[in-house]
Amino acid sequence: MVNKVKAINDPQLGEVVFRRNTQAKRYIIRLQNGKVKVTVPVYGNYTRAKEFLWENKQNLLQKIQSQATRPKQDIDEVALRRSAQSVLPAQLAKLALIHGFQYSNLKIRKSRSRWGSCSTKKSINLSFYLMLLPEHLIEYVLLHELCHTIQMNHSPAFWALLDRCTGNKARELRKEIRKYQKF
Repeated sequence: MVNKVKAINDPQLGEVVFRRNTQAKRYIIRLQNGKVKVTVPVYGNYTRAKEFLWENKQNLLQKIQSQATRPKQDIDEVALRRSAQSVLPAQLAKLALIHGFQYSNLKIRKSRSRWGSCSTKKSINLSFYLMLLPEHLIEYVLLHELCHTIQMNHSPAFWALLDRCTGNKARELRKEIRKYQKF
């Protein structure tokens, strides 16, 4: 749940939006569509959020510069969605059967901030941008969300379950997927 929103203007960064999020556990800086967004956790304050921003300003400016010089990818979102809808449901069902998981529903969405999610009702949401990942990382995301049908957190029990499903490669795959940008 997102609460209060504050904004400041920085000569180098432009408008910076601060949003308090009652579910956030830490301060987070995101660059979305060329705009800087700072998430403030429920226990946090805006003074510390600004300090966090200034501490990370150089890295943020480098990231903005690299995005400006990188050519834009033309992504055919309609084709991606069709591809995801034809591939992901069967792949998820197959992995669920192999590993003994049950889920209630699958939705494929245009999520830009997450590869996937799982609700407490065992409903799985997947981003159609998954189709841009290598096959083994798509499988990792699907298994990750299936494991959430049993463990709705990222506890040691969750990681142990995911490790069993990935042949003890969960942490390695987690590290690898972080190299890929969510759109």
